[in-house]
Amino acid sequence: MLNMRTNSKSILIAGPCATESSELIQKSIKFAKKRKVDFLRVNLWKPRTKPGFDGLGDAGLPILVEAVRQGINPGLEVIMPEQAQKVLDTVLPALGESKLLLWIGSRNQNHLIQQEIARIAASDRRVYLLVKNQPWRNEAHWEGIVEHVLAGGIAMDRLILCDRGFSPEGDNPYGYRNIPDFAMAMRIKEKFHLPMVFDPSHSGGSKLNVFHVAQKAKTYNYDGLLTEVHPTPEKALTDAKQQVTWDEFDQLVQIMNYA
Repeated sequence: MLNMRTNSKSILIAGPCATESSELIQKSIKFAKKRKVDFLRVNLWKPRTKPGFDGLGDAGLPILVEAVRQGINPGLEVIMPEQAQKVLDTVLPALGESKLLLWIGSRNQNHLIQQEIARIAASDRRVYLLVKNQPWRNEAHWEGIVEHVLAGGIAMDRLILCDRGFSPEGDNPYGYRNIPDFAMAMRIKEKFHLPMVFDPSHSGGSKLNVFHVAQKAKTYNYDGLLTEVHPTPEKALTDAKQQVTWDEFDQLVQIMNYA
C-alpha cells in the first residue's frame, strides 16, 4: 500500500456503487485482483435522493470480512458514526496488515458527524479516511470539511480528498450530473498537501460523460480515481447509467495515465 502523502503511485478505488449481494462482490473481487486496485468498493449503506434500494446494511458486514480474507482492501461510505464503529468492530479482527477505507460522502455535511467518523477512523493505523466535497460550490466550505476531519484526529498520511463535482447551476452544456471545478480542487489539494482523487462517476452521471469528464480531468494533478465499476452495469440496482465495466475502467485508467 502506498504512503498517501508521498504520492508514490496513483490511488485506485473501484467497484460497484452498492453491494447488492455476496455474489456481486465475489465477481468484483476476481476482477479487482487482476488489476492494481488499492481499495474495492463494498458499500453497505447507500444514501438515496428518493426511497429505493439503499444497501444491505448490517446484513452485509460478513461480506466485508470475506473480502478481507480473500486479500482485498475494502472501502465503503459510512453515513453515521455508529456504522463506522460497526465496520471497525467487524473487520479489524480479520484485517491483519491489510487496509480499510471509510469515506464521508458529499451529502454528509454535519460537522459533528464528520469529526466523530474521523475520530473512529483515527483509532487504528490500518484505517484510511476519504472525504468528498459538498454538493454546492463553495471553497471555504470545502476547506472546512477537511479542517473538521483533521480536528477529529485522523493522521494526515491516512487522509484522502475526493473531487466529485458540484450540483449544476446555470449552464451545463455537457449534461454532467455534477460539474467539477478543477482549479478549486487543485487549490484545496495544495493548501492541505493531501492527495486528491477524482470521481468521474458522480461528475459524469452517464457512461459517455464519465469518459468525457475524465478527458478533461487528466490535465490536472489528481492522484487517482474513485470509480463505480459493475460487471453488468445495465443490471445494477443503483446508478446503473454511470457505472462502467471493468474493461471500461481499464480505459479510464489509461486515459488518466495511471496504467
